[in-house]
Amino acid sequence: MRGGVATGLRILSLLAVVAVPALALGRAPADAQASVEGELNRGKAALQLKRYDEAAARFGPLAGAGNPVAQFYMGRLTAMGQGVRRDLPRATEWYLLAARQGHVEAQAVLGLHYMEGIGTERNWAEAARWSTLAADRGHGGASYNLAKMHAAGGPGLPADRAQAEKWGKVAMARGFPDPLRAHAEPPRRAPEAVAIAREGDRLFHAGDPAGAARAYTRCAEMGDATCQLNLGWLYEEGRGVPRNLTTAVRWYRASAEQNDPKAEENLGNMYQLGRGVAQNCKTAVEWYARGALQNDQNNLYSLARMYHYGLGVKEDRAKAHALYRQSAALGHPRAREALITFDRFSWPDQKSQDIYTSRVAAYVSAINSCQALANAQGSPVTCLVPGVDWNPKTWETC
Repeated sequence: MRGGVATGLRILSLLAVVAVPALALGRAPADAQASVEGELNRGKAALQLKRYDEAAARFGPLAGAGNPVAQFYMGRLTAMGQGVRRDLPRATEWYLLAARQGHVEAQAVLGLHYMEGIGTERNWAEAARWSTLAADRGHGGASYNLAKMHAAGGPGLPADRAQAEKWGKVAMARGFPDPLRAHAEPPRRAPEAVAIAREGDRLFHAGDPAGAARAYTRCAEMGDATCQLNLGWLYEEGRGVPRNLTTAVRWYRASAEQNDPKAEENLGNMYQLGRGVAQNCKTAVEWYARGALQNDQNNLYSLARMYHYGLGVKEDRAKAHALYRQSAALGHPRAREALITFDRFSWPDQKSQDIYTSRVAAYVSAINSCQALANAQGSPVTCLVPGVDWNPKTWETC
């Protein structure tokens, strides 16, 4: 079956953003500025190739001289212990230096450090201050974190539902799922529901889908997400019950709202194809994104396809390429096939290819930066390509 126990991954932070343009030191002459830019680019190239010692050697002097981009990258290297000794308090200091000079991603990461107590004391007032600066400049992850903080309240920041809803809407407008609903801890499965679900599995595999449907109905009505997913699939396929797509959607939605990634994928598919519900690719994208943020290779692949073909969103092959890479890295075979097709694409001229390659590299670098930070926290975070460009023309007929 296409069911499975929900993973219940908790998303703590979303900080993917395309790197801001490099800033030169002071008012240096054009040749000195070009030299700084060149050294920054060489440092970024070394980082991309995982030559961390070289990256630290290039960014270090520039960071010490006050360049905010270099300071941000030194913060990242120091947080991960790449090319330099791992030192979270020192990493936080580097991010603070860059953030004070207006580096938007440093502001977002600094907000996260105060939010989670990484290299510094937890202080949600400071977390909100720095996250707001980044969110005001278009950082979707910072908006998401602001909504989560204002909703929960924490050290130095009282709960504020109005602010939570405000920043939640901003985050969703920038392509993130609803922070007030997505990724809450799923309810613990009741032992009775688990036992009934196992009986349903046994009946199904014994060739009795009708008996399985009766069992799944019992535990689905108890609120068990896995049973709801499996029951939805039986109704979609007409196995053991009369085929009813509307009922399938109802059960998929009940499971998806408890953050089951397979249910989120299935519900996204139903919206994309208009099965049991009015066709709406905007809603499909939203459900795929929720599933993708749980590190689910199928939802990542589906989201990549929406960008690839401009379904619900504006066509963006570079974003699709980056998402295919994420899905392929998790083992999705069709994502790997898509990457082969992308690599074989014949470009009309070198300039077009260079622009495209640069955009993909920027997205992948931003995702990797976010993922590295998530790994350092031990958080199961998948960092999406940010900034959804919606295409209303394809919402209802996609």
